Amino acid sequence: KDVSNPDSAMETSTVRARYASAMVKTKIPPDVEKRIIRVTKKNPPKELTVQIFLDAANHDEDDESLTIKRNTKFNLNKLANIGTKQSMASKITDSFSPTPGSGRIFIGFRTSQTTGFGVHLAAPLMPTVEREAIDFVDPALREFNSSLLEVAGILMRLALEHEMNRIGMLWEENAEERKQWEISREEEKRKQKEKDESNTKSGGNAAAASSGAKDTDNDNDSIAGSLFGFASYMARGFKSTVVEAIKTVPEILGEDDETTELLNPRDDRPLSMEERDAIVLMKAFCARPSTPDDLVGQYLAKGFSRCLPSQTPPVLTMDGVVRGKDARL
Repeated sequence: KDVSNPDSAMETSTVRARYASAMVKTKIPPDVEKRIIRVTKKNPPKELTVQIFLDAANHDEDDESLTIKRNTKFNLNKLANIGTKQSMASKITDSFSPTPGSGRIFIGFRTSQTTGFGVHLAAPLMPTVEREAIDFVDPALREFNSSLLEVAGILMRLALEHEMNRIGMLWEENAEERKQWEISREEEKRKQKEKDESNTKSGGNAAAASSGAKDTDNDNDSIAGSLFGFASYMARGFKSTVVEAIKTVPEILGEDDETTELLNPRDDRPLSMEERDAIVLMKAFCARPSTPDDLVGQYLAKGFSRCLPSQTPPVLTMDGVVRGKDARL
């Protein structure tokens, strides 16, 4: 509520988030423990808690504007706020959730150190005197902090596995709904095709030629836009180079209908809630360099990769949730 205006209406907002915690028992070598006590003037903890917090809602307005609400009670309840004007209350709750690569380290209070993931991390790490950064200077504290960050990375991987498993079960449960939608779409396409053929015959060659030219222009614009957006997202540091390379792709492959379908598949099926959740997870766990100290992100990534080292992270495909190495574009 706006306190400066007594007549203003009360605003409320909620935030969808994922939270996970783990109890950790420490086993510190005696020599390292003595050095930690000498530096910190207190005994290191025997048990501690590691907590992570990540977003569970897609705040990408461009993606949401392209998503069609599916006509089911389950999905309409989840997507009811898409396209509505953001209130002041929602701006506050949205600020709690980290964006990709901007998760923060919390050592009691929030620090300026990022995790490199779209995940906040709270853990009793050993900070510097200013409590604004993690101490990696002292050898004993460095060993303690690096080990604890690796544990946090393991927790992140387990959280990803758990959530993708849940998404996989929901994907299987809603298989019949997607099948019925596909049947309805094919029927609509058949009717539209018959209608277009009828209009083409009655409209004459001039109208058909004009329509064809317009569709070709739209396809070309769509190809360029999709490739440029992909290049910008996946190679931010090499934007100009990638853009120049992408511009030549249509020239190399041609600009016929087959190439258009290959580079910019026409899939008018709306995103399901399972797909949206999987996209949010993929954004959250897409690692970027942590700042100002890149060692934090490196230790988290090391723990993430140590957990289930023989299995690649899961991804959602049309056949359900599978290991990344078994998925294909």
